[in-house]
Amino acid sequence: MFRKIFIVLICSLIIYPSFAQTAADLYNEGVKLEGDEKYKEAITAFKKAIEKKSDYADALYELGWCYNELEEYKNAIIYLNKAKDYEPSTAKIYFELGYAYDSDGNTEEAITNYKKALELYPEYYSADRNLGDIYYTKEDYTQAAEYFKSYVDGADEPDNGYYYKIGWCLNDLEEYEEAIEYLEKYEPTEIDDKAKKWAEIGYAHYKREEYNDAAEAYKQALEIKPSYGTALRGLGNTYYDQDDFDNALYYYNEAVEKDEDNSKELYYKIGWIYNDKEKYNDAIEVLLKAIAYDEKDAGNREELGYAYYMTDKYDDALYQLNKAIELDSKSKLGYYYKGLCYVAMEDKTKALEVYQQLKSVDEEQAEKLLNKINGN
Repeated sequence: MFRKIFIVLICSLIIYPSFAQTAADLYNEGVKLEGDEKYKEAITAFKKAIEKKSDYADALYELGWCYNELEEYKNAIIYLNKAKDYEPSTAKIYFELGYAYDSDGNTEEAITNYKKALELYPEYYSADRNLGDIYYTKEDYTQAAEYFKSYVDGADEPDNGYYYKIGWCLNDLEEYEEAIEYLEKYEPTEIDDKAKKWAEIGYAHYKREEYNDAAEAYKQALEIKPSYGTALRGLGNTYYDQDDFDNALYYYNEAVEKDEDNSKELYYKIGWIYNDKEKYNDAIEVLLKAIAYDEKDAGNREELGYAYYMTDKYDDALYQLNKAIELDSKSKLGYYYKGLCYVAMEDKTKALEVYQQLKSVDEEQAEKLLNKINGN
């Protein structure tokens, strides 16, 4: 009797197998695993769901999403494109596909898909953000600013850092007043970011020739980060443009001391100021550094030639001034100072030759040289 019951039970198991999972069951299992960040196991579940239902767009989308999380972007692209084929009007598929293409280095396809997501759902502000980032990287700041603005103006809780990015873009686009508006909304917490904010505001004011506001902003940056080269250079430029060369020189020298790698372009201005102050030996020392930094800049050679001329080092002066003219055939100062060297050396013939050369470059400057040649 017992054997008969056992056989009946076995037969029942054969006829009525254990509960078989449907595509929906497998999908739900995948979603739970995905929520637990078990992406590989989730992928297995989603693939089983797709085996049961090949046009299961939701499962294809989630499968692509998991591959994006695992940074397997080529696989993500395959499954997300399949999901798109079955549900061509679902914005989130295009967004995720845009992310996969962008991460895989195909920015043009990324742009196409992000824009499609926005076409289907204009309030998809994350797509605005990602498009802005792409254009920002491409240095297309007009489009970057447009998408960033849409993102920060529309998203419920936008990443505050994008206010800085907008301000930076607008400064590059010479829209300084609007740049200040967005930069003032930027609320960083890190010291470096706080200093960057004020330096960027300082730059916007500086370009608008609002020198007092520029100086105040740059000084705010320096209070936060005293060695910040960008603020030191900006503050120096603010004073330089107002002919306040004492303050300009102070901040330029501070910038060179504390951030030399990014301040070497200041050697020329420092040398110019020393020449203006008749500190020619100091000018020579700095302008030699300027030439070491950029030996093909004619202005560096002109200013150094002038410093040598003023210290009666005519051979050195002529060498630098000839280099300036070689680099820039229209170097009116190169010709002018060269002519002055020959005047000082009492070589009127060569001075007149230089005068003739300068005349074809700048007649007004040539007349000044001729007056010097004639002792006027």
